[in-house]
Amino acid sequence: MGAKKILRFSYKAYDAEKTFQAGELEAESLNAAHFVLQRLGLVPVEIKPVKKSFLATISERYDRQRVGDKWASLFFRQLSTMLAVMNLRDALELMSTTAQNRTQKKILQSLLQDVTLGKTLDEALSKFGAIFSGTTIQLVVIGHQSGRLQEISLKLADQLERNYQSSKKIRSAMYYPTFVIVAAFLAIGILISTVLPVFAGFFDGQGDRLPTLTRLMLSLGLFLSTNIFLIVVALAAVVFALVFCYDRSDAFRLLLDRLTLQLPFVGRLARQTHWMNFFGSMAFLLESGVRIDRAVEMAATASNNSWLRAELNEVRRSVESGGRFHSGIFPSECQGLITSGESSGMLPTMLERCEKLCAFEVEELSNQLPVKAELLGTLTAGVIVALIVFSVMLPVLSMGL
Repeated sequence: MGAKKILRFSYKAYDAEKTFQAGELEAESLNAAHFVLQRLGLVPVEIKPVKKSFLATISERYDRQRVGDKWASLFFRQLSTMLAVMNLRDALELMSTTAQNRTQKKILQSLLQDVTLGKTLDEALSKFGAIFSGTTIQLVVIGHQSGRLQEISLKLADQLERNYQSSKKIRSAMYYPTFVIVAAFLAIGILISTVLPVFAGFFDGQGDRLPTLTRLMLSLGLFLSTNIFLIVVALAAVVFALVFCYDRSDAFRLLLDRLTLQLPFVGRLARQTHWMNFFGSMAFLLESGVRIDRAVEMAATASNNSWLRAELNEVRRSVESGGRFHSGIFPSECQGLITSGESSGMLPTMLERCEKLCAFEVEELSNQLPVKAELLGTLTAGVIVALIVFSVMLPVLSMGL
C-alpha cells in the first residue's frame, strides 16, 4: 500500500442546469478528480493539474502568515451572521470595508469581484488554497447546492476554530521543550569546543598516559572548534536532503510518517491529535449531509500524515464497497463507540464523543510534554557535563595533584 500525494486540479464543467462552472479541487489523481466532479453533479469538460511556481508558493505562504491562522474561522463566522440578513455579495462588500489589514482586504475584494462577476463562492475561495483548504471549499460547494450556505458557514467556523485551538495548544506545548533541548546542546557544544581545549596544553606532557576518555573528549573538542563551519553546512545539507526526499518521494514520506507515529511519546501525541481532528471533521461532515464514504475521503485528505491518510483511504474503499466504517486503525477506546454509532444510526454523535476522548488525552499529553522534554534535556546535559568533568579530573588525579 502506498501513500497518495494530494494534487490540485483546475476544471471546467457544466451542472445539471447546463450552467458553466470553473474552479479548482484537490484529489489523488486525474481519475479521482473526475470522480469528485461527478459526485458533485458536474459534467467535466476539462481537468488539468495546477502547477504553481516557486514565487506563487512563497506568496501564498506570506498571505497566510499575514492574515493569521485564525482568520478563516472568523471569516466564516462573520459570513454566517451576515447571510441571515443580507445576500452573499453585500456580505462580502461589508466585510471588505471592515478588514483589519491589507492582505485580508485584498482577499475579500477578490472574493467580492468574483462573486459580482457571477462566480460561486467556492470558485472564488479556490484562488487562496493556502488559506482555505480543499475540504473547506468542497463544504462550501455542498452549502451552495443544498441552499444551506449560512448553516454550513457557521459549522465551518466552529470546526476551523477547534482545529486552530488544538494546533495552537500543541505548538505552545512544544516551544518550551524545544528551547530547553536546543539550549542544552548549545551549552554542551560550547563546553567541548572552547572550555576543554584550554586544558590541552596542560595535558600535553602526559602523552599516551592520558586516560582514553580524556583523549576522546580532547579530540572531539578540537574537531568541533576547527570544523564548525563544515559541521553546520553538513547539517544544513542533511536537512535539505530530508525535506527534498519527503516532498518528492512517496515511499520515503510514507516511511518517515509511519516512524514518527511510533516514537515513544511524541508519536502518541501525534496520533491522538490526528484522531481528534479526524473524528471532529467526520462528525461535522456527516451532520452537514455528506455521505459517509465521501466524508472519510474529505477528512482523510485534510490529514498531514501520509501513512494515516493511506490507511483511511482503505477505510473509504471498504465503505464504498458496502463494508463498515469501523476499523482496527482507530484508537481502542473509540472502537466500541463507533460500532454502537453505526448500529444505532447515531454515528455523528458517537464521533463527537470520540473527539472529546482524544481531546482529553491530547490535553494530558500536552501537559506532560514540557516536563518530559525538560527532564530529557537536563539528563542529557548532565551526562555530557559529567563526562567532561571526568575527562579533566582523571589525568589530574593520576598525576597526584
